[in-house]
Amino acid sequence: MRSAASLRRHPRAGLAYHVYTSDRRARVSRRGERTAPEVSLLTVGDSFSWGHGVENEDTYTSRLAARWNVPAANLAFSAYGTVQSLQMLQRNLDLRPRLVLYGFIADHMKRNISPCAPAYGPLCLPFSYVGMDSAGAPVIRAPDLRLFAVNRRFWDEFFFARSIGPRQVLAAGEAEVTRLVRTPRPDAPDDAPTRERILERLLSDMSRAAASAGSPLIVVSIPYLERGTTNPVPAPLAEAVARLRDANLSLLDLAPVVARHYSDPAAPLLRFDRDRHPDPAAHALFAEAIDAFVRDRGLLPASPSAR
Repeated sequence: MRSAASLRRHPRAGLAYHVYTSDRRARVSRRGERTAPEVSLLTVGDSFSWGHGVENEDTYTSRLAARWNVPAANLAFSAYGTVQSLQMLQRNLDLRPRLVLYGFIADHMKRNISPCAPAYGPLCLPFSYVGMDSAGAPVIRAPDLRLFAVNRRFWDEFFFARSIGPRQVLAAGEAEVTRLVRTPRPDAPDDAPTRERILERLLSDMSRAAASAGSPLIVVSIPYLERGTTNPVPAPLAEAVARLRDANLSLLDLAPVVARHYSDPAAPLLRFDRDRHPDPAAHALFAEAIDAFVRDRGLLPASPSAR
């Protein structure tokens, strides 16, 4: 929502943090804070970049904005994949970013072909996804908006009910029938070559959108943060970037940074104890690595006033 304020609590994971959004739906640090008319840094991605579990000030986007003393917009959000990251960038190009970061995790490759967003509950939460046209080329398909009405009834009449009665039983039955009969299925195969083709198409569109605003695009590959099992940049992503040969697009693999951190057996875990998301120390590590990458390539964004 625009200009919202809430406190999220996750008792099972032991997490609690504030969520404030701006007039642009970007994550911000204070109630009523607005997104600048133009920003130097714009971030898209999923909950790893949005900052699930941490205050906004602790996210790598906010850390970079403070370090560079520039305005930023964190337009990442939970459950997003490459498709939604592209769409958020395209919808916010009027912010004229000077640098775009796309926080990628391996699960995006599955999300890109799924018509249903990762979510709590038994029903499909529809969102845009990639299918294949008659010629076998990747194409973005729109969500089935009719499913939102079913979800709303289920949440209102079952999840948020104060008691259990006939209406709640009926809502649960309708939800089960919907899950069995109306859940959309992917129409693209989930294999390495298809993943690469899809990423090549989406990243090409994302780079073109960033370039139209005069901004380079950096794909930040964020590994899962388990000790001893840090995954390298997925091959379909590396191959898609290599095949594009796009001077406006670069790839930063954070796996070596995370592996170096864990090379010390006494180094603390970079994720929460009961949740796989990056903790504040991980975001600080990411910000440091991104800063070094940006400075090394001469991509440090100027403030809008310097244009």
